[in-house]
Amino acid sequence: MNDDLVKSLRVKSGLEDIGYFMVGISKLPGFDRIIKLSSNESPLGPSPRAIEAASVALSQAHRYPELDLEQLPQTLAEQFDLEPSMIAFGPGSDEILLRLVNTYSNVGDEVIYSVHAYMQFPIYVKRAGSTPVAALDDDFCHSVDAILACVTERTSVVLVANPDNPSGTYLSGAEIRRLRDALPSHVLLIVDSAYDEFARAQDYESATQLVGEYDNVVVTRTFSKIFCLAGLRLGWCYGPPAVIDLMERIGPSFPVNIAVQAAAVEAVRDQAHIERVLKHNWIWIDRFSGALQQMGLKVYPSQTNFILVQFPQIKGKTASAADAFLQSRGIVGRKFLVADFEDKLRFTIGLDDEMEQTIDALGEFMQTG
Repeated sequence: MNDDLVKSLRVKSGLEDIGYFMVGISKLPGFDRIIKLSSNESPLGPSPRAIEAASVALSQAHRYPELDLEQLPQTLAEQFDLEPSMIAFGPGSDEILLRLVNTYSNVGDEVIYSVHAYMQFPIYVKRAGSTPVAALDDDFCHSVDAILACVTERTSVVLVANPDNPSGTYLSGAEIRRLRDALPSHVLLIVDSAYDEFARAQDYESATQLVGEYDNVVVTRTFSKIFCLAGLRLGWCYGPPAVIDLMERIGPSFPVNIAVQAAAVEAVRDQAHIERVLKHNWIWIDRFSGALQQMGLKVYPSQTNFILVQFPQIKGKTASAADAFLQSRGIVGRKFLVADFEDKLRFTIGLDDEMEQTIDALGEFMQTG
């Protein structure tokens, strides 16, 4: 390959300085099986009904998925009390978020997000050629006042992850509404609600309820979390008819493949499986958080399927040392390559035995030295 030729290619301004914010690990030397608590996946796996439906659909894999998408949006609409015509799909909510930012933000515009929110947000903005604006937060929780202080005449989009990743924190329904009400009418508020179903705080409100009340709110959702279909890559958004119409016109030719469409319908319908996932998650969010707090670790209250843990950063008890110790036991959490997360690890809720082993390993780590 001619490196000089590659270097001569013109890259869109702002993209070359994008760095990695995390490194994924799915294998460890010396372990046939690892305890993977790094990617916010469901440990219980997909609904058996979803697996069967996808398997049956694969017999038509030689055909393009030119079937209409009436069944899938109708199923979601019935489950969440939504209007099916106001739903659009894409191969993962990441793709939908990128499409939205590209559509509603131009070169010279500014897009605001919280400084410690979902780490893909500034990447979406730079790919759109717009200017990312990071608002300060309140101990890794969104600050509505800080976001509003960043709004200028150049602001085109505000991005909010609620509940948030990687912190697990959230904004109440009242705070989301206060943010929306204070934004200029030309600013689009995009609420990424990948973990919506896991939120159990009494003052939490699904942002999909705002869409019917305002014409500048769009909510993104996913099948990767509560519906346990991360590997099939399906996301959806709920928004005003004009937004949805444009999103569909500029989106992929076939946004939902036939296998994932069949699996998604049954995943939504299998409420018994969803209840199992939620019950398992809430039990271990409480149990795991409590165990780590007893060790003297700071645990951020979570409305998701993971927890963010802060380590004391004293000699031998740093997050990096904990990460290395856990990996020596075959346990993989999430270590971020971002300075403000240097003292933190994120842990997805796993199976019962995986969580018990992780508690034991962290207890041993904190007691050594």
